[in-house]
Amino acid sequence: MPNMKRTEHQELNLTYEEMDMHDETRTRTRTPRGRAGWALGLLAMVGLGACDFDATDPTSITEEDLSSDAAMTAMMVGAVYNYDYSYDRNVMFTGVISDELVASGSWDPWHQADKNGIIDLSAPESDHINIPWRVWRDLQRARVSAIETLERMEEVVADVSSDDRAARVALYAGMAYADFGEIFCEAAYDNGPAVPPSESFNLAENRLNQARQIAQAAGVDSIAQMAHLVQARIELHRGDMDAALAAAQQVPDGMRWEANFRDAPGERSQFWFNNHDRGESSVHPDFRGSDDPRTPTEDKGRVGPDTQTQVWGQLKYPTYNDNFIVGSWREARLIEAEVYLSRGEVETAMDLVNQVRADWDLEALPTDLAPAEALEVFQEEKRASTWMEARRMIDMRRWGLFPDGWGATCLPISREETLSNPNL
Repeated sequence: MPNMKRTEHQELNLTYEEMDMHDETRTRTRTPRGRAGWALGLLAMVGLGACDFDATDPTSITEEDLSSDAAMTAMMVGAVYNYDYSYDRNVMFTGVISDELVASGSWDPWHQADKNGIIDLSAPESDHINIPWRVWRDLQRARVSAIETLERMEEVVADVSSDDRAARVALYAGMAYADFGEIFCEAAYDNGPAVPPSESFNLAENRLNQARQIAQAAGVDSIAQMAHLVQARIELHRGDMDAALAAAQQVPDGMRWEANFRDAPGERSQFWFNNHDRGESSVHPDFRGSDDPRTPTEDKGRVGPDTQTQVWGQLKYPTYNDNFIVGSWREARLIEAEVYLSRGEVETAMDLVNQVRADWDLEALPTDLAPAEALEVFQEEKRASTWMEARRMIDMRRWGLFPDGWGATCLPISREETLSNPNL
């Protein structure tokens, strides 16, 4: 990847930072050493409540503690962490189901998903073997923690309508709902009935609108910009190309939103470990040895646990504590290009493609292509430019690129949910 300018600014005890630069907007949630401590404290408090002890635990978190302004910041960081944790898995699982990764390990359900699109709901619910189970539970945790944090803020924060923390949490709630709509064939929330992706997108839109309104009042442009990008994705699924274009155009060049990882227990990328260390997944052959700066790889010099597949590691995120790209201005420009292609405006579309290529120092592509050829070129450009950003499976489904006879292009509701939800 090209070198990106990185400037850090930290004030007093803030646990997050906003950076708005003329050529790049980057939002990075800073992760304090004890960012999950508040959640553990809650668990401890709940556990102790069932026992009759004379002594009290001075370290337990009380209702009063959760009514402080500092607690709101801690809960916000926890909600962001939960989403980043789920996004790490989304990159891994959607990569295996699409044509970004291949299964190279000992887990047969992964090989079935990779080679045939067969999703095994009854696979062992341990480690990462059962794909829908793991995606479902992590994404639900992210959704619920964001919503509950926002509800708590509405009770505690003096002016929640202009608090940038509330804007951020509303954004993450919207992102979680949008992920359900994109990844799952249907979803269910809070023990409710199954709903189609369209309902998940409606719920996402409500939260994204809330995030934009609060962000505007708080003067935090980057949150609103990411909300516009997620909205543009939703409009593509709805088939409203005019709305998709309008939303994408609200994302300025340089915007980049990241999932955050660091070198600490429980805060490293599990996907990186799965790919580089365990070799349960390997880069798809199309990208191995690529000299494209958008899709860097390395040969790990060994076969995976399946004893057959050569393990190649992705280097878009070189270490297990590099931040992942959740969304960026590049994707926004490519959404615009897709809209213009749908209108037959090839030259305008290819100009946008070339704008993205120029950011990678790649030569411009011809702009006078026939529509069918331009679409094929565009789809490959989108594949490379958003590689390892959990977009490919969604794009392949929308464009009808899965092979004939493919088992599933979206995930079913997990078996765990169907067994515990009385409405399923």
